[in-house]
Amino acid sequence: MDERGIDFETLLQRCADRAYNFAFRLSGNDQDAKDLVQEAFARAFEHRDRYDPNRPFEAWLNRILHNVFLDAVRRYEHRHKVSLDAQPPTERETSWADILPGADPEPVDTLMKTEEERLLQKALNMLPLHYRAAVTLYDLEGFSYDDISKMENCPIGTVCSRIHQGRTLLKKALTKISGERLVRT
Repeated sequence: MDERGIDFETLLQRCADRAYNFAFRLSGNDQDAKDLVQEAFARAFEHRDRYDPNRPFEAWLNRILHNVFLDAVRRYEHRHKVSLDAQPPTERETSWADILPGADPEPVDTLMKTEEERLLQKALNMLPLHYRAAVTLYDLEGFSYDDISKMENCPIGTVCSRIHQGRTLLKKALTKISGERLVRT
């Protein structure tokens, strides 16, 4: 039993929807978000003995989820690096297309019901990760500065700064996206 006598599985179930929303905002697509949540839940269960029931469970879980996301980004970047000194594809058995990641279709279009949500996600994807996480946790998920500080393992002043700067960058990204849409139509 954990937090106020509630068993661990119930705590996870209560956080599932918000954890998915946070993962979706970080990753930008449904399948990656599901994978992130699954991995975060597995890690949380594995390390449940480290959870302090005197602290908010959801903040602890979201910190794990955020760390899982950062680990995935690092692994992806590491796997998809190509040396400029490497032999061209003609001298190898594989082509550059096999090495370089392709342009993935934007799954946000199929998942979001409104144009506003799609544009917001696109703009969020343009933000550096630490700004994206701060804005998502505060403005979209409703966490306090203190909770975000604990999740991100940084001072509250840094959280405030990231939220402010993230909002500024988000506004610029939305303006840019809106301008691109006007040119296309």
